[in-house]
Amino acid sequence: MPSGRKVARSKSPKTCVADLYTALDRLAPFARAEDWDNVGLLAGRPEWPARRVLVALDLTDAVAREALQKEIDTLVVYHPPIFKGIHAVTPSAEAPTELLPDLLAARIAILSTHTAFDVAVGGTNDLLLDLFDPVSRRPLETAVQEDGDYKLVVFVPPTEVNELRRALSVVGAGEIGHYTECGFELAGRGSFRGDETTRPTVGRKQVLETVDEVRLEMVVPRKCVGEVIRALYAAHSYEEPAFDLYPLQHVAGRGRIGMGRVGELKKPQRGPALLRTMSKGVDLSIATSVGDLKRSFQSVTAGAGALGIRRFRDPNSLVVTGEFKHHDALELLRRGVTAICLGHYASERLVLDALRGRLARALRGVNITIARSDRSPFQPIRL
Repeated sequence: MPSGRKVARSKSPKTCVADLYTALDRLAPFARAEDWDNVGLLAGRPEWPARRVLVALDLTDAVAREALQKEIDTLVVYHPPIFKGIHAVTPSAEAPTELLPDLLAARIAILSTHTAFDVAVGGTNDLLLDLFDPVSRRPLETAVQEDGDYKLVVFVPPTEVNELRRALSVVGAGEIGHYTECGFELAGRGSFRGDETTRPTVGRKQVLETVDEVRLEMVVPRKCVGEVIRALYAAHSYEEPAFDLYPLQHVAGRGRIGMGRVGELKKPQRGPALLRTMSKGVDLSIATSVGDLKRSFQSVTAGAGALGIRRFRDPNSLVVTGEFKHHDALELLRRGVTAICLGHYASERLVLDALRGRLARALRGVNITIARSDRSPFQPIRL
């Protein structure tokens, strides 16, 4: 569908796609998205203008037409419209809209946030919990990521610990936040027997020796590994220093980041009261439930979208999620878990207002609107 719009742009726009990308990344860092997800800038150039932004959950044909008709610059789409590999940008390509070529021809950039926003503090699941005003919150599953750093463990004579720590620190080991020369020491006994070719610093070759040693632990960034190991060999008195390198994982946001959210209620509440509270902010017209809604619950577990049921195991927490299958429902019943299935769209609709408001505050002067044509594909049946 040719748009007929002019694509000439100012060479120096006040706000460009890169600025919008940065604002989204600050709200919900893209690096924290699930490995299987496809978030960030999916189409377009960072230097393109971003003065008129349209926000939607899904990039359907209707949303694409609205973007073209309104002559917007950038689409912020919650669900990534380019997810599986596509092999062509044509009307028949495997994408949720056949108008992808028209959007690119009109120089409309496309960004997606998806699971990066799901796991963020204040993100998708926190928005659902906001309806219940919980007294505390925690992730249902804390995010743990490979961060590329290592833990160095080296065994050293007690008299050499301070010198070795300083030598390793000079080349980047032992930095944690704003602190340097960070390490941990543990005293113990080491043993070794050198063969006839060795020249041991302590004891004699071909004799089993036991000596007092200190286990020194320090964090080492990936980029510093080579220099740190060379410094270790240079500063250590042993002919063959004993050391280990362990890959580390990173717990994001001091344990506050992760999939799903559990909110503890001020006091136990019965299911009907929680439903009335939720209806003030969420469309319940196609919602269904599993389990006993008449009993009381101590907390609410929010799992927007298709989070799956693997993590839902607490019978004292009312689960609010987007979707699950028939056999999932049977498994929840077996576990004694009560769950509300809102429908995928309804469970994530709160995201649009939040993104519009937060981006508007971060990018002054940018016109940010929610797509009027963005609707759930499911509708209640009315006879």
